[in-house]
Amino acid sequence: MKICHVDPGCGLTIPPKDWGAIEKIIWEFEVNQTILGHDSTHKMTANIQPGEFDIVHCHVANLANNLKERGIPYIYQLHDHHVLHYGKDSHVYKENLEAIEGSLIALMPANWLVDYFNHPKCVYFSHGVNIDDFYPIDKPVPKNPKLLMLANNGLGGDRAFDRKGFQYGVGLAALNNLEITIAGPTNNQNFFNKNLWALNYPKLNLVFNTPNSELLNLYHQHDIFLHPTMLEAGHPNLTMVEAMAAGLPVIADWEMEVDLHGCWRAPRDVFKMDKGLKDILNDWSSYREKCLKTSTNLSWLNRTKELIKIYKTV
Repeated sequence: MKICHVDPGCGLTIPPKDWGAIEKIIWEFEVNQTILGHDSTHKMTANIQPGEFDIVHCHVANLANNLKERGIPYIYQLHDHHVLHYGKDSHVYKENLEAIEGSLIALMPANWLVDYFNHPKCVYFSHGVNIDDFYPIDKPVPKNPKLLMLANNGLGGDRAFDRKGFQYGVGLAALNNLEITIAGPTNNQNFFNKNLWALNYPKLNLVFNTPNSELLNLYHQHDIFLHPTMLEAGHPNLTMVEAMAAGLPVIADWEMEVDLHGCWRAPRDVFKMDKGLKDILNDWSSYREKCLKTSTNLSWLNRTKELIKIYKTV
């Protein structure tokens, strides 16, 4: 099968050099489709010709709509949480709806997106993880676990908005006098500039722009991953399953329709997160074992095999 993923452009590099989301997903599909014997590549929209590929897989709404105008059939995969933030009267929602309507099939990495658009072409399709790049090391039960958050904060142009729940992570660390690292792009500094109480926590470590090649070490240097997010287009999102594959139990908030064994489901509530922390430490080996099993099931190779099945239906 000849497959082309549409390059999103906008300065995003495939594969990503450091922080990556859509471009990381595209690269993993491309690599694993090649492993499975398919001819997979990525191209800018303007360089894709009608009839050139068996499958054209697009990840950005305006580019999908461009393909439709040019008469090129495509599979669409939505990654934009702003469709909910801005609402159904917004341009971003209408643009994505148009991309869905024009697609052969539309992949939604969260069940809430399927319900939100309520369109017959929408199907749930989970994100995955590269279990060759992210793997565990042996660890005893930590007496003073090191907490980790890895995210790009902000929402809808407000770069200081706490979508990812940094305040709850720092609050949990302070409640237990634990070390916490918050890593991600330099944009995260905007949250801390506005929330000096969090910045002044003495056991807070800020890490910016960690290259992909160093992410595994970052996971291995910590014990428990925190993700008290309020809005995600992916359930699970990429960092959650990467942390799980590296052997970190996770305390997070995610949609009820998805079972993530090895994770403790906690809303944005420091005291409920604290209960999760204590339960994980009391059953450390079991949580780690479940994390690794879940992440293996969600390997990008397994997700790509499922994707190929979807391709064949269209």
